[in-house]
Amino acid sequence: MTAGTLLGGRYRVQTLLGKGGFGAVYEGVQEGLGRRVAIKVLLPELAEDPELVERFRREAQAAAALGHPNIVQVTDFVAEPGEPPAIVMELLAGQSFARLLDGRAPLSERRVAFIASQVLAALEAAHAAGIVHRDIKPDNVFLTSVAGVDDLVKVLDFGIAKLSGQGGAGAHLTSTGVVMGTPQYMSPEQARGRPVDARADLYAVGTCMYQAVTGRVPFSGASFNALLFAIAEDAPPSVQSLRHDVDRGFAAVIERAMAKRADDRYPTAAAMRAALSPWLDAPMVVVTPAGVTARSIVPTAATVRSEAPPPADTPKIAGAQPPQARPASRLAIAGLLVALGAGAGGHLALRARPAAPPPAHASAMAPQETTAANA
Repeated sequence: MTAGTLLGGRYRVQTLLGKGGFGAVYEGVQEGLGRRVAIKVLLPELAEDPELVERFRREAQAAAALGHPNIVQVTDFVAEPGEPPAIVMELLAGQSFARLLDGRAPLSERRVAFIASQVLAALEAAHAAGIVHRDIKPDNVFLTSVAGVDDLVKVLDFGIAKLSGQGGAGAHLTSTGVVMGTPQYMSPEQARGRPVDARADLYAVGTCMYQAVTGRVPFSGASFNALLFAIAEDAPPSVQSLRHDVDRGFAAVIERAMAKRADDRYPTAAAMRAALSPWLDAPMVVVTPAGVTARSIVPTAATVRSEAPPPADTPKIAGAQPPQARPASRLAIAGLLVALGAGAGGHLALRARPAAPPPAHASAMAPQETTAANA
C-alpha cells in the first residue's frame, strides 16, 4: 500500500511501521480531525479469504469491546469494496516488551512483576468477557510512558483470540486440532492442538516472565515439531538454576503459571496477579473524575470502573519478602492529573514515583508516537 492511500473515505495512510504474516501497520491521519492513528491493514492477498477477513473483524471487535486501559484502543474497522479491511487504533509511543528484552534482559523481579501485573489485568477483563487471547508474547505487549511513569502496558493483537461460549458465526474459526499461537509461548494444550481456556494465557504470561528474568525462553527445538514436543512433554530448567539471585517465591509464581496441567496453574488472572503483589514496589495511582487514589495493586476490570477499596488481605507467597511501602509522591500525583486530565471521565492506573514539579503545560509531558501494534 502506498503513502497517501485513503481508506474508508477518512483514513489517509502515511508511513509503514511494521509488517507481519497477516497484515501491515501504518501510521495514518484521520481526515477532518487531523488525528494521528495506527492503521492495521490485512494483506491484499489474504483479503480474498472470507474466513481470514472474519477473523480480522473479530480482532477489532474483541479489543474494542473491552475498553481496558491496558489493552490497545481500537476506534474503527473499515472494509469498503475494493479496499483491504483495516483496523484503526490509537498510536502509541514506546517499544515492545520483546525489544526491551533484546537489549536489557534479564530484568529485576519488581520490573517484571509490574509489567506482568498489567498484562494480567488486561487478561482479567478479556477473560471476564469470554475472550481468550491465545497469543500472549513479548511482541504483543507494548510498553509506553505517561507523565514520567514507565512500563505502562498495552496488550496488542487479538487476531487469533477465541470467543468462548458464543457459538454462531466465527465459532468454527478456532477448531480443535489446529495449532494457533507463537510456538515458544504456547501452552502444552495448545502445542497438542487441544481445546484451551483462559489458563493458556496465564501459561504464556509465565513464559514471558521466565524469559524476562532468565534471559532465555524455556524451550527450544531443532524443528517446529521438536519444539512442540518439548513444550508438551519436557520440564524447563528451573528459574533459580539459571539465575541464582531470583527470589524463591517469585520463581514459584512463574513455575506455577507454567505448570503442564492447566489445573495446576493459577485458576484466574486475578489470582496470579494477587500472587505478584509482594513485588509491586510502589503504590499505584488511580486517576478518576473524583480524584486520585493510591493503591498497591494494578487495577482489575472492576476497579477501573469503580472506587471500591481493595481487599484487606493480599495472598502471600512462601519465601517472599514484601518490600516496604512507599508513599506516593504528591508531585508525581499532580503531574498525572495535569497530563491525564482527571476531569475528562477516564480511568487509568499508574505506578507513582518521585518526580520533579510538573511543567506548566500538559502538552510538554506528552510522549512522541512511534508505533502501535503488531501485524
